[in-house]
Amino acid sequence: MIERSILMKFHSAAFLLLLLPAINSEAGAQSRYQNSLTLSAGIYATEGFGTNPYGGVRYTYFLPGWQYFVEASVGVSSLKSAVLETISRSQLFDSQTQYSYEFVFAYDATPTGYLPYILGGVAGLNQGGQTKFAGVIGLGKRIPFGSLGSSQLGFRYDIRDQIYSQQISNAEPFLAHNLTFTVGLQWYF
Repeated sequence: MIERSILMKFHSAAFLLLLLPAINSEAGAQSRYQNSLTLSAGIYATEGFGTNPYGGVRYTYFLPGWQYFVEASVGVSSLKSAVLETISRSQLFDSQTQYSYEFVFAYDATPTGYLPYILGGVAGLNQGGQTKFAGVIGLGKRIPFGSLGSSQLGFRYDIRDQIYSQQISNAEPFLAHNLTFTVGLQWYF
């Protein structure tokens, strides 16, 4: 129940972020910068394990006009679960660390407007030593700080869903969803 409460709070916060106006004076930076690096932090919700802190780095290459971009990212989180620790004292995985590697393509209809961008791609997940392949969908927004005096810095937020096939013991496989909610500081170069 606590997990659902946390997800609802982040869902509400994400909705409010969608309503934030983008700073519109960044048109000059769009023609000058084609790359960016982002340091992101947030919450990673692994299906069946609950939510844990997440940290990651993203490299973005913008195609001319900034409406399309490609991105590679790497992130790390944990597989710790208070529920599983209470029920079972045994460790399910070799490690409680989770890594994710993503390669996505995104479309931003209004790079300096109000609408979020949408993205899709692929991910590699390493969950406690077990490797999985996943599809990624999501949305987010980049908000450059141009009118605040720095054309090379910006804020961004992302909501992503990593979808993969999961099988527990001999049961039928099912689709699992790992959700990631992040905010980050973006540096354009």
